[in-house]
Amino acid sequence: MYVNRVNEENIFQSFNSEYVSALLGARQIGKTTLVLNFKELHSEYHWVMFNMDSLDERREIESGKLREIIENRVHQKIGLNGKIWVIVDEAQKCPELFDQIKIIYDENKGKNKIKFILTGSAHLSLHQLGAETLAGRIQLLHLREFNLTENVLLKKKIPLPTNSIFEAIYQCREKEFFEHLVDQIQPFSRLYQEALVEQLLWGGLPDVLKKSSHNERFGYLRDYLQTYLEKDIRAIQTISDLALYRQLMEVTAEQTGSVRDDDKIKQALGCARETLRKYRGYLYATSMYDEIYPYIGSILKRIVKSPKGYLFDNGLISYLTGIDSLTILEKTGQIGHRFENWFLKELKVSLDREVKRNNVFYWRTSGGAEVDFVVEIKPAVFPFEVTYSATIDKQKLRNLKNFLKDENKAEIGYYIYMGDYRFNSKEKICFLPAWAIF
Repeated sequence: MYVNRVNEENIFQSFNSEYVSALLGARQIGKTTLVLNFKELHSEYHWVMFNMDSLDERREIESGKLREIIENRVHQKIGLNGKIWVIVDEAQKCPELFDQIKIIYDENKGKNKIKFILTGSAHLSLHQLGAETLAGRIQLLHLREFNLTENVLLKKKIPLPTNSIFEAIYQCREKEFFEHLVDQIQPFSRLYQEALVEQLLWGGLPDVLKKSSHNERFGYLRDYLQTYLEKDIRAIQTISDLALYRQLMEVTAEQTGSVRDDDKIKQALGCARETLRKYRGYLYATSMYDEIYPYIGSILKRIVKSPKGYLFDNGLISYLTGIDSLTILEKTGQIGHRFENWFLKELKVSLDREVKRNNVFYWRTSGGAEVDFVVEIKPAVFPFEVTYSATIDKQKLRNLKNFLKDENKAEIGYYIYMGDYRFNSKEKICFLPAWAIF
């Protein structure tokens, strides 16, 4: 069953534009499924599809025959008898592809004769290849794991509210608007709460969420990790120690949501700093890892400079750490980091729809005051305190108030928790139930 993605409309707009569209994201999150759904919706188009996992197809294109192959498959010259739509899966695995796309694109620019849609699970290399070769010709798009809404739609094909609280936040809406949105989604609160608990334990990989049993999910995650290591990482010539790379993933899983301490990680792994830097770079390049850096703003002298690191999926963290029980997570205190990891994903999904330049930071002073996430969409700033609790933590609330006091670009602070909706007009704090976030 196909699940409509919450950012599908924005992605399809790019597919219908004249530019080359590059859809980026980790493996097995639904990039090809989404592209094939678009293809099915437009079956009347002339389609050509390549998969750069195929050695034969890759060698043909490496020899400079992209134009010839396209024309042979649709039995027509490019520019004659209608537009040709070309899909290239795992495009980053064939760097020779990009110069050929550039030539074909430039020859047909403005003529609406050919469209290239690329997908890739190594976003850094695809981004670099696109920036170097296709500058001014390419639109970079992102697809991430299922968010809460997509998780609910997987289980029940029902009409859900479409107005996003994140969009209301970024548009600086008033108290009454938030009340209206929370009231709209209230009838679905149980479904969203169940989806939230599921994502804290199992993440948002579509095929994991489709599995019905604990063992099936762990089996899929085991195979997913093995395929990633054997297929994606082993192919990288500068990765000489797969065991060390996996150990780094395990450490990253345990440390997700924590400020990065490279000295401790280097000591635990027994590797050189340069090796750690290189291997972590490939984790990031394959969309398996993300970092957020301290927010500077008007409080430069008091910030902590190290980034916080996040392994991309809570299900993979469950597999690597062996902790897949909500009870154990609560007892060990790890539930807070899982909650942060889930919320960061929701943030990123929402920001993928933003046309303005944006960034996600965290705020922490040398005295230990912290706000979990700070979204910057210039000139505005939006601070989020995130806590897996149904009650309000006075210290966390104080930190949020202090940030608002220090940063005049932030109008409202947002407290995301497991409790009920409230809005403190005097303090300018909006308390939002986590299940209502999408």
